[in-house]
Amino acid sequence: MSFFDQIINKIFPKEKKNVILTNEVLKRSQQEFDSYDEWHASDVSKEILDKIFRAYHLKKTDIKDPIPIALLESDKANGFAIANCSSLLDSDYKMLLEHFKKQILSIGYRQSGSNRKVTAEQDRVITKEFYYLKPPIQMEPPIDQRYGNISLELILYDEKPHYLKLMASVYSDRLYSEPESFSDLVEKLFERGE
Repeated sequence: MSFFDQIINKIFPKEKKNVILTNEVLKRSQQEFDSYDEWHASDVSKEILDKIFRAYHLKKTDIKDPIPIALLESDKANGFAIANCSSLLDSDYKMLLEHFKKQILSIGYRQSGSNRKVTAEQDRVITKEFYYLKPPIQMEPPIDQRYGNISLELILYDEKPHYLKLMASVYSDRLYSEPESFSDLVEKLFERGE
C-alpha cells in the first residue's frame, strides 16, 4: 500500500462490518457429553471447582488470586465472570459452562433457551455460547423466583476462551417473592453432585 493510500485510509477508514457466520440453538454432540462425563468424574474437575470457589471468596474480600474473577453485584442482578488464565485449560471453560448448567437444572430450574452465535469481527472470530435458565413455572402470586433468571455465557475469541459469565437477574415486582441469596446459589454451583 502506498503512502498516499495509507493517508486516505486513515482519513476515510473503510467501515468494517461484523458478519454472522452461525446463529443456532446450542446443542452438544454425544462426544461432548462423554467428554463432560469424563471431566466431571475426574479429580481434575474437583480441583478446578475448588480453585474457582476459593478465588470467588477471595475476590469477595478483595484478595487477589491467580484465577481472575470479576464480581457483578447490583440490586437486580448478581453474578461473576471468570477470565481466561493459565490456571485453567481452554477446554475447562466449556466443561464449567456445562457443569453450572447441570447444577442449576438439578435444583429445579428449567432451560428456557440456548444459543451458539459465531461472528467475524474485524480481525477475529467471536463465538458466544449461551444458556438461559428459569425457575419452575408457577401461576399464583407470590411467584417463587428462587434466585431469579440465570444466564450462562461463554465467550471465545478465535476458539480460545475469553471469559465465562454467570448472571442471576431478579424481579422486584410485588407478584414475586423475595429472591433467595445469591451466596446460596454459589454454594450449589460448586457442589460436585454425582
